[in-house]
Amino acid sequence: MKVLIGVDAGASHSTAAVANEHGTVLVRADGAPGAMRPGEGAAVAARIVETCREALRKAEREIRGDVLIVGAAGVGREEERLALQAALEDTGLAPRVAVTVDGTIALQSAFGDAPGIVLLAGTGSVAWARLPGGDLTRIGGLGAVAGDQGSGYDLARQALRAVGLSVEGRGRRTTLSARVLARLRLSGLGELVRWATLADIPAIAGLAPEVLAAAEEGDAVAGALVDAGADDLATHVRALAERFPRGAEVGVALGGSLLARSDAYRRRVVARIIADVPSAAIRPDPVDPVLGAIQLARTL
Repeated sequence: MKVLIGVDAGASHSTAAVANEHGTVLVRADGAPGAMRPGEGAAVAARIVETCREALRKAEREIRGDVLIVGAAGVGREEERLALQAALEDTGLAPRVAVTVDGTIALQSAFGDAPGIVLLAGTGSVAWARLPGGDLTRIGGLGAVAGDQGSGYDLARQALRAVGLSVEGRGRRTTLSARVLARLRLSGLGELVRWATLADIPAIAGLAPEVLAAAEEGDAVAGALVDAGADDLATHVRALAERFPRGAEVGVALGGSLLARSDAYRRRVVARIIADVPSAAIRPDPVDPVLGAIQLARTL
């Protein structure tokens, strides 16, 4: 049996799926982050391969496949894409390996070869479009320093600022203070500052559920952060929709861990998109990028 492996390699975790030659997914496995960073091809490839091998073990297959397709964050530049592809080829996990941007597998999963827009919000945020002529283009995906508006990291980073201001008496009172300290098992602002100094981006993004929960409970500070995040994500879609023919219906699909796990945030984002892009046709189901990777693997 031909063994296909598809991977969605993100900033906070990766998902690998093993499928047969017909594209039927047999098992999945979650593992360590697989987003590419310059100069880290071998290390990133090792993490991705370990996730793939866990999926292969669960499928009771040999510890290799026939085709490996990886859609990864951080490979928008050809230099990083080729570096990760070469590192994966060196592992011997599969004789045929292809690495592409995460947007490619997301679009494939949502629309096949048809045009459309995919908005992804997890640790980071980005929107990809396949235009009617077939060209791929994106908005966002600029990273934690220059972009990622509306993402889990963005919400959490702003929440940490709001907590600091509130505790010091320079900002509005917010239940985020108690929520964040309880989540991290910290006793006060001093410990929080130390934690934030040492925390990496995925760890900070892990606080986003507290922001969303506080907003749902009516906390005004959290609610304002969530509303602003939804607006930011909608602007990604609006900017891409302007590149489609005027008046044409534009398919829009949403994915990423943040939007998949929070129905409330997803509803806010969808409402903003509909208000900004009247021609948008929102797909009801969350995007499952790993299925797009498997679909691409069938073509190799």
